[in-house]
Amino acid sequence: MFKFARGMAALAACGMAALAALTAAKEPVTIRFTVWDGAESMKVLTELKEQFETENPDIRIKLEQIDFAAYHQKMLIQYASKIAPDVAMMDPAHFQALAKRNALLPINDFLDKDPELKYDDYYKPLMEAHSSGGKLWVLPRDIAPMGLIYYNKELFDKAGIPYPDGTWTWDFEVRPELREKDFLWVMQQLTNNAKETKDKVWGYASGWPELAANSFSYSQGALWADDSENPTKVLANDPRRVKSYQLAGDIMNKHNWSPNSTQTTGVLMATTQQLFARQQIAMYQNGIWEVPNIRKVVVPGEEGFFEWDITMFPAYKDGSRGFPTGGSGYCIFETTEHPEEAWRVVRYFAGPPGMIAMAKAGIAQPGIKELALQPGLWVPGPDTPLEQRYPANRIVTHEAVDHVVFDPKSDLWPLVQQRIGSGLELIWNGQGTAEERLAVSQQRGQDRLDASLKQEELPDYDWRIGGAFAVLLVGILIGWVYWPERKRKLSSRQRKENLAAYAFLTPWLIGLAAFTLGPMVLSLLMSFADWDIIMPAKFRGFQNYVEAFTDDVTWKSLKATAIYTLFGVPLGLAGALGLALLLNMKVKGIALYRAVYYLPSLVSLVAASLIWRRIFNPEDGLLNQFIFVPGTWLGDATASFVGNPGKPIDWLGTESTALGAIIIMSLWGVGGGMIILLAGLQGIPGHYYEAARLDGAGPWQRFKAVTFPLLTPALFFSLITGVIGSWQVFTQALVMTGGGPNDSTNFFMFWLYNNAFTYIRMGYASALAWILFFIIMIFTVIQLQANRFVYYEGGDR
Repeated sequence: MFKFARGMAALAACGMAALAALTAAKEPVTIRFTVWDGAESMKVLTELKEQFETENPDIRIKLEQIDFAAYHQKMLIQYASKIAPDVAMMDPAHFQALAKRNALLPINDFLDKDPELKYDDYYKPLMEAHSSGGKLWVLPRDIAPMGLIYYNKELFDKAGIPYPDGTWTWDFEVRPELREKDFLWVMQQLTNNAKETKDKVWGYASGWPELAANSFSYSQGALWADDSENPTKVLANDPRRVKSYQLAGDIMNKHNWSPNSTQTTGVLMATTQQLFARQQIAMYQNGIWEVPNIRKVVVPGEEGFFEWDITMFPAYKDGSRGFPTGGSGYCIFETTEHPEEAWRVVRYFAGPPGMIAMAKAGIAQPGIKELALQPGLWVPGPDTPLEQRYPANRIVTHEAVDHVVFDPKSDLWPLVQQRIGSGLELIWNGQGTAEERLAVSQQRGQDRLDASLKQEELPDYDWRIGGAFAVLLVGILIGWVYWPERKRKLSSRQRKENLAAYAFLTPWLIGLAAFTLGPMVLSLLMSFADWDIIMPAKFRGFQNYVEAFTDDVTWKSLKATAIYTLFGVPLGLAGALGLALLLNMKVKGIALYRAVYYLPSLVSLVAASLIWRRIFNPEDGLLNQFIFVPGTWLGDATASFVGNPGKPIDWLGTESTALGAIIIMSLWGVGGGMIILLAGLQGIPGHYYEAARLDGAGPWQRFKAVTFPLLTPALFFSLITGVIGSWQVFTQALVMTGGGPNDSTNFFMFWLYNNAFTYIRMGYASALAWILFFIIMIFTVIQLQANRFVYYEGGDR
């Protein structure tokens, strides 16, 4: 009986195991799928996801969206943290940073075995742009030539100009004899001369200034580097580019045929795409992705509708064409546990199903040529719904592919590009010439490229030696702390008390070692390395520190932070003291006044920065409304002082005023310091003031002899914390200026952050962190020397 029961139990266990195995076999695989697409594209992707899961019940897709601005750095960081997605959206400018670090699986291995998809089905420039080292790393989904001119037919009719047919050309001067065949002449004729910006119509605008400038320069064959995949020479100051960039700047500032950033984001509070939809821009250059946004505003049969279409950006006078392009696709991370399932997701979304869905929505031009030319899909056909027939000339997107120019795809290029682009905004706001700025860009870019190429030849970092050094360093630190105690003789009771104290301190000591001391030591070791936390670290010795002290951007960041500290801290301290003195008076409603002045210091710095961006608006900002009144002495003198006589001050867009504007904004938070000083004032005994009054001391004498000396502890504390805080200013630059113009607000912490999390140069960022540590330490030690001037009641000075 026992044997029978045991046999039945074993049989039941086997049955349950088989059932569990069968259930597990049917459990669908989850594929993490990360994209940067916007709201309209996400609607399409969500529908595609549902269709895919219906057709492939063994796979579930977890769709994740990340903003494009931080997308590529997050992909690198997620891979370094071993939490990378299975499938990710990627573009030609960023895939090599992952492919070079062995983070991606080659798509060739999957594509060669696929019975339906073929390499030659896709546009050749698009496939080449996503390839490196003879391998395809990204399966393209779309291509997006940025040489498309959206044009308003009604404004062309009003000006009596025939619609562009793609045969027009451009030169550096207007050619009136060619009329509509000359791009600049058309631009000039379509621009009106309304006095009020809100009534003005501009002949042309691009999505961003560099788009127009690069379209002019690419048309003449001016590229950024000698080799896209392995650049060794920067070509920023190519004479053709210099002339092209100057032309783009003159179109905005000299001729006023195109709005500048002051007029768009400053006065009209709109993008150039929105201004085109409002009929304030006759010709608008950008990629095809703008179509859904324009369709939502310019709706047939509704108020505000106008006839519009697209054409190709004009050729240079010799017939040559060239313009930037976008393009994207999907890659597979090598960390995926389900490569075959990941490939099925990729081929679906970057194959015909995904391309057809995106094309029908008017969002993306298919990367497969046949689909891009299929009538009624991408190119409108006779049965295409009315609202989807715009733009009708969509065949031009196919023709434009032959003229696209991709940015260099080397993983070294983003940092080089940052050096090149820094300061170019001065061309667009009329504060510098293209020749001056591109000469600086050339030098900066070439220096950075040379340094990056040299770093690739460095020897590997020996972490054993680094670890031994860390142990020695920690040992020295512990010895320095306990060495003075070595000769002290403790009683048995004292030893027991010490052991009890250490027992209670153990959690804190563990936290100190794990979360403060440990990271600091690792940061110190990293400061001698070239390391992106993905590839093996390279030993760089003191070169990170040498680079920091020879890099003009680092010096500019130090200068900007020092000026901010020099002016911001004293002004903040004076403002806090003034408020504290006022709010220390006994008047009716004083509690409300204190709350009102303290509340701004509680507001998020991001929110405060957005508010102050509006206050510093050059055209209708609150500050300019008070200061800049044309025709008055103050208005003319202020504008002349900043180099813009007759024009309102562009506080955040002008190199000479941007830093000062942020210093002014820092006074917004004086309420926090005011509370500390107010507490100090209220801690001063009243009998001192009574004695001073009996001696005949007036208000100034009482402040000088009583208030100030007894308030010095609070002032001293505020000064030290203020200086420490000012050297760590970050948010204002991130939100208000992005570190510009021309690095004038590129504060040290902002520069450190960019090196660590944008360019993934953890070694260099660690060196910058230690430089900042010693700067703050030196300033703190110097300030502590002033402690002898601080009056502590009941103690010595």
